[in-house]
Amino acid sequence: MTVELTAAMVESRVITLPVDRAGWRAWLIENTEPDWRPDEWDAANWLFTGDPGKDETAIWRCNSAGCHVAVRATRHLCRSCYEQFLESGLSREEFAEVGRRAMVRSLPGERPSCSVERDGVRCALEAQSRGACSPHYVKWRYLRNSGKTALTLDVWLQAEAEPLPPGTPCLVGACAGSAPGRVPLCTYHRDRWRRHRKEAGMKGTIHEGLEEWAAVQPPWLTGFQFSLVTLPELLRHELRYALAERDKQRPTLSPVAMRLMVRGLADVQSIAELTDKKLGDLGYLDRNCEAHWNDVVRLVRGAFDRFRGVDPLDRPVWELGDLGLRSRTQSGVRVSSRRLDVTQIRQEWLRRLLADWVRETTPDNNDFRRTFEGCLSASRALSARPGGGHDPGALKVTDMDAVVAAIRDRKRQDGTATLSYGSRAELLAHFCQLLDFGRRLEILDHVASVFARHPHHKIPYEDPAEDMAGRAIPEYVLAQLDAHIHLIGEGFTYGDMAPDVVKAMLRTVYILLRDTGRRPWEVRWLRVDCLEAQDREYILIWDNHKARRNRRRLEIGRETAFAIQEWLAIRRTLKVPARSRTFLFPTARHGYDACIDADTVAKMLRRWVDGLPELLTDTVDKDGNLLPFDRSRIFAYAFRHTYAQRHADAGTELNTLRDLMDHKSADTTMGYFKVSMEKRRKAVETMRQHVVDQYGNPAPTPSATAYEARSVAVPFGNCKEPSNVKAGGGSCPIRFQCSGCAFYRPDPSFLPAVEDHIRALKADREMAKALGTAEFVVRNFSDQIDSFQNVVTSLRRQIEVMPEDERRHLEEASAVLRKVRAAAPPPALPVLPVPTIPARRSADE
Repeated sequence: MTVELTAAMVESRVITLPVDRAGWRAWLIENTEPDWRPDEWDAANWLFTGDPGKDETAIWRCNSAGCHVAVRATRHLCRSCYEQFLESGLSREEFAEVGRRAMVRSLPGERPSCSVERDGVRCALEAQSRGACSPHYVKWRYLRNSGKTALTLDVWLQAEAEPLPPGTPCLVGACAGSAPGRVPLCTYHRDRWRRHRKEAGMKGTIHEGLEEWAAVQPPWLTGFQFSLVTLPELLRHELRYALAERDKQRPTLSPVAMRLMVRGLADVQSIAELTDKKLGDLGYLDRNCEAHWNDVVRLVRGAFDRFRGVDPLDRPVWELGDLGLRSRTQSGVRVSSRRLDVTQIRQEWLRRLLADWVRETTPDNNDFRRTFEGCLSASRALSARPGGGHDPGALKVTDMDAVVAAIRDRKRQDGTATLSYGSRAELLAHFCQLLDFGRRLEILDHVASVFARHPHHKIPYEDPAEDMAGRAIPEYVLAQLDAHIHLIGEGFTYGDMAPDVVKAMLRTVYILLRDTGRRPWEVRWLRVDCLEAQDREYILIWDNHKARRNRRRLEIGRETAFAIQEWLAIRRTLKVPARSRTFLFPTARHGYDACIDADTVAKMLRRWVDGLPELLTDTVDKDGNLLPFDRSRIFAYAFRHTYAQRHADAGTELNTLRDLMDHKSADTTMGYFKVSMEKRRKAVETMRQHVVDQYGNPAPTPSATAYEARSVAVPFGNCKEPSNVKAGGGSCPIRFQCSGCAFYRPDPSFLPAVEDHIRALKADREMAKALGTAEFVVRNFSDQIDSFQNVVTSLRRQIEVMPEDERRHLEEASAVLRKVRAAAPPPALPVLPVPTIPARRSADE
């Protein structure tokens, strides 16, 4: 049976539209929770009024005292208050107490009364214009324009106007306004009614059609409210059902997002009848509204399937949010929407097995993803076999071999490299567990028994350190990138910024990624006060959002600091959005991103790297030409690996690098120090030929085994002294005065350590002189310095006369061995035992 026929059979069981709308409406009413948010939902008027004091409602009051405007985040200011706050010169705390200067707009039903008063009786209508209600203001304006009065409004209100009785309630449901005239509408709705009549070309009396129009009109809505009354009745019930069900899974509702959704659904009759149209077709949607919309569509479509008796697992496209997958969300089930085309699994028996497994076990998100990916790899492998794997009874061991081979060679989604060993092993394990599940439940009785996992079906283990090291960008590639740094941002548009400004900003982003090793989002979120000068050094202040450790401090080079200062000078001349004023790299639009977004950084790097004329490796082909470098290896996060690898190769101590990377555990940092046995063997084979003795004379070891087995690494070189070798380098009889020992065997990989030790000895010698110590102490320091310096000079001389290729291999071997030693605990100085004084014997003894 073909895949197309199977899909057609599944679709044939789906009832085609138009559907039984009356039955669908009745099903929604019957299955909708009646007491949904009783304190906020007005069922009679289809009106939701959010309570800013409830955690379940994503709306808050402006943080300015006396302001009634709704905002979308806690302790935030509305736009009007924020503009006044910027002009006030006050701190946020001070401005929040002082409050705004004036109310921008009063709420209906909360406006002050008209100022007309006679004999203690005041006008009962609300003031609309300059202290007057609408009837009084209209009458005064008529009298003034007709020349019947020359009084100003204030004087006329006090001298001639008479108080009016209360108006009738507005005909629109839940409206707090009153109707002052013959038309039973408040001022707001009366204006809307007149505008509607004009647009519709209505010619009758003003009361004709008024009740029908008012029945589907919302009141004047605040930012805390949304209304469904304007929508068709069936659509209202769909949204009401979806919102009640959504609260059981994701109990946070945004009234602002719902108002945007209602606006976009103006021309929709039913969500259940919608085809797979794009969100943009529904009008303006922001990210929050998009999340609400995805939930509503998922819940309504799932309910519609249940109404029609359709099992979501019988469809060719699964809506994962309807499968009841377990997750770590508050509700314990998956709520995020994603549609999965299971016809990618071309074998019908395998699709049915996966559906039965989901139905019986209710897996969590991770298990489902791994099992599906394992089935997908197996399906592709079987499709390439004779018969395509459609007949489960004809499967053989060789078919299982093909499945294992496909999973073993599985690539990442971007196709750049093979999945990690752990990921591939999990895919194979989950696929085999799926087969075992089918056999236990007697679902796979028709599948050949030999189609199972055998002992030779394994994923070969690979050292994860190799994968981590492979992510770093080689230094010679970085040099090529730096040579073309002037091309970064060429032709790249970023909002309304000038091209030179864009290039300067993107160049600074690249320098920070390259020199600081911070994660891409940590660079994006840097603040304008991120640079601090301290003791002639520069400190970068950054936030580790991943570990929730803010205001971290990292010492950076002067060139990096100068690049930040140059960009800050340019940035001060820019007009940036208010939300970007505290960020080093501002956003290009007045959207939700307060700083430069990740897509911009990724696109900038990709366009720059792909546009370079050439990018070469250090490997040559058969003709002696350098091979091109794989440009897909250059991305924003790779610079963090490069930074760490650079320090690890230079012999930086493990804990020091952990602090630089701000890793919580040293195990994470250890990945940059791990060296495969093959790399270590090759490094030792290279280095053993360049060993010297204490005088700097060549003393190569006869073999790699002798280099490792007959010597031990001490701080400044290898040692062959038997007792120290036996103690692992921690039992030096002369307390690590290596330069005077006949067993001392340094090599070029120890050069940085020896040079650091020489500098430390010189500092100790100067301190000894300042303290006035005996001459033999100073002479001991000087002799050690001269001896170590002789070793350095000899090693440097050997390296200088080497051919370029041999020198490069030696440097690579030195980096490898330094990484090995940096990851190992340092040998401890020998501790001399404290002599014990025998106790005095008593006279009795």
